[in-house]
Amino acid sequence: MSNYLKTLEFDKILNKVKYYAVSTEAKEIILNLKPYKDLESINLALKETDDAYTFLRYNQNPNFNNFPYLANAFLRLEKESSLNQKELLDIKHLLDITDNAINFKDKSNKSTTLDKYFDKLMPLKNENINISTKILSETEVASSASTSLQDLRRKKNILKDRINLTSERLLNKYKNYLQEPIISNKNGKSCLQIKSEFKSYVKGTVLDISTTGLSIYIEPQELIEINNEISNIEVKEKIEIDKILYDISISLSKHLTELKTNYENLIQLDFIFAKALYAQHEHHTLPTITNDKNIELINCKHPLIDKDKVVPLDVIIEPSCYSLIITGPNTGGKTVFLKTIGLIELMSLSGLFIPCLDNSKVAFFDNIFADIGDEQSIEQSLSTFSSHMTNIIDILKYATKNSLCLFDELATGTDPVEGANLAISILNDLKDRQIKVIATTHYPELKLYAMSENNVKNGSFEFDIDTLKPTYRLLLGIPGKSNAFAISKRLGLSEKIINNAKSLINSNDEKFEDIISNLHRDKILIEKEKQEIKQLKEEADELKNKVIRQQKGLNDRTDSEIRRAKEEARKILLNAKKLADDALREIKTASNKDIESKRTLINSEIKNINNDMIEKVKGPSKPLSSKKIRIGSKVKILSMNSIGNVETLPDKDYNLFVRVGILRINVNLRDLELINDDNINIEVENLTIKKSQNSTKIKIEKSNAVESSINIIGMNTDEATIVVDKYLDDCVLSHLPFARIIHGRGSGALKKAVHELLRKSPLVKDFRLGQFGEGQDGVTIVNFE
Repeated sequence: MSNYLKTLEFDKILNKVKYYAVSTEAKEIILNLKPYKDLESINLALKETDDAYTFLRYNQNPNFNNFPYLANAFLRLEKESSLNQKELLDIKHLLDITDNAINFKDKSNKSTTLDKYFDKLMPLKNENINISTKILSETEVASSASTSLQDLRRKKNILKDRINLTSERLLNKYKNYLQEPIISNKNGKSCLQIKSEFKSYVKGTVLDISTTGLSIYIEPQELIEINNEISNIEVKEKIEIDKILYDISISLSKHLTELKTNYENLIQLDFIFAKALYAQHEHHTLPTITNDKNIELINCKHPLIDKDKVVPLDVIIEPSCYSLIITGPNTGGKTVFLKTIGLIELMSLSGLFIPCLDNSKVAFFDNIFADIGDEQSIEQSLSTFSSHMTNIIDILKYATKNSLCLFDELATGTDPVEGANLAISILNDLKDRQIKVIATTHYPELKLYAMSENNVKNGSFEFDIDTLKPTYRLLLGIPGKSNAFAISKRLGLSEKIINNAKSLINSNDEKFEDIISNLHRDKILIEKEKQEIKQLKEEADELKNKVIRQQKGLNDRTDSEIRRAKEEARKILLNAKKLADDALREIKTASNKDIESKRTLINSEIKNINNDMIEKVKGPSKPLSSKKIRIGSKVKILSMNSIGNVETLPDKDYNLFVRVGILRINVNLRDLELINDDNINIEVENLTIKKSQNSTKIKIEKSNAVESSINIIGMNTDEATIVVDKYLDDCVLSHLPFARIIHGRGSGALKKAVHELLRKSPLVKDFRLGQFGEGQDGVTIVNFE
């Protein structure tokens, strides 16, 4: 099957995925990735990718940076050999990555399919600390690694101090003979750079001569003994360092099983997160794998074509359709379509997300075969036809009813009549074996074959004759038209030649092409009408939801008014009860004069209460009679504090309909007050004056009323923008530090519109998507300046 993977360019997909892996082994796993052979393995691989993708959506990613290659180090530990400083530091990097991964899992607090990898990780903290404290770099071991090393380095430092003091004295002593007034180092020994003509004036050992011969490097007699002592200490130091490295290595070899377990599971996690990172970067989605050969790809795109150039397709191939025959002109997108289907299938069956919209379905196949391209087998001296036929014979031999076969220009490159009949025979054989086939062709015989055979379906790509360019729109159910004459005419071929060519066509063939043209025209018209119907339905649903929301808001306001009126009435009644109770208590002990005084006071209080009740629950200032009401009259609905126009006359129970904005409300005549435009203007003017005089009061009331969250699910983007913009103002006036905007997931349009508004708002300090427990990506948290 590997040659078919290459034919479909699956290796190019894997090279793109490999970019997101860190470890050498994970990159190798990706490059060797092939479709899984059973549905359970496929679904598990996809679920693992999906779980990793979910972590990434919330900016949660275990850090695999500096992932080391440890295969050779493990082999040496198996033999209890000593590791060098670099290999030990690589082990430390592995343990650091292990700690990061363990902490990552502990913080996520979520059960996923990745737990089986995280749960096997062991921190080995003591070994990590042991390496960290003793190995400072690839070339340096800490002095504190052992008391012996510490003692040796202390002695070496003392000797170096002696060299420095002696060297200063020698520089002064031989200053007239020096080429450079510095202490040089040759072969690890301190020496003087003496002019060659004065070499006999300095007693010592010649260590080197400059390339020009002008300088002699001499180790003075006074430094020889000290240099030798330092050399001896450095030999002992090297032996002690080797011992330290060996001790650490032996300690690690005892935990080799745990180290290998960490290594292997981290590689698996690196591999899985690489798949998720690729999906996130390319905006791919999780496919659903069907076991009934049903394919439903929504807005699918070829994953290797530039995003700005690729044209998305909708593809539905039902289980009952064994063969899909795609026809139409060259450059219409047929070959790209075949590769798109093949690649999307291979990606899905290999545990990768696909370049389609959500809820796309991919069929499970145990093998995918493809004969695509015009390559000739030079080595075997085969023609194009022979080369393709060799592939086809191979496919027919190994394909089963669980396979998908893709053929580009089936049985082309030979006599058209023989080729067409051969293609039909191949398709019949595959259909009889219930093998799923998608094939492209130019043969008109195959168009008729697809129209007359059960379980075979035609398909074509739309072509714009006016622009001579393909639209790449897939039309299922109708065959394609070659458009050879129309294209030739547009390109400038003479009318005479074209007409002559037309006269040579069989009349039946001409009628068939005319039928295809009519089918194409009708199909395109139906598609446009379906799109218009869909758009109208969406607009109707949006309008319906808007009315429901407005009606709900109106009902909420009405309920609020009723609750407020009841609360006021309750307070008044409680006050009256208190007066009565106080009066009864006093009557028991009061004189007649006191009683009369109290009676006067109570009458006064009752009068005040009556006035208050009248003020709180007053009826219409202009009570209406059914005779005065007219259709179109402007009225005020008292219970709702809303103004509208009368639409119907009162019925026998004095109920009628009033239009308030877009709402048609059924009210009783007793709840109405007849008004005119002057009254409205006076009310608005008074309200404006009152509002300006009591601005401080308004702010206080808002602070009590504004909620810390707002729900805009169901609104369109225009409504949501207006509502959220006003809500932001209210939050700032109310001094709220933050707010929660609930927009849901859906298509993402609401979230995008809200985020665009928040970016431009001077009131907003910053904003982010919700985290676990906050609503996740269905909610945006806003912080104010």
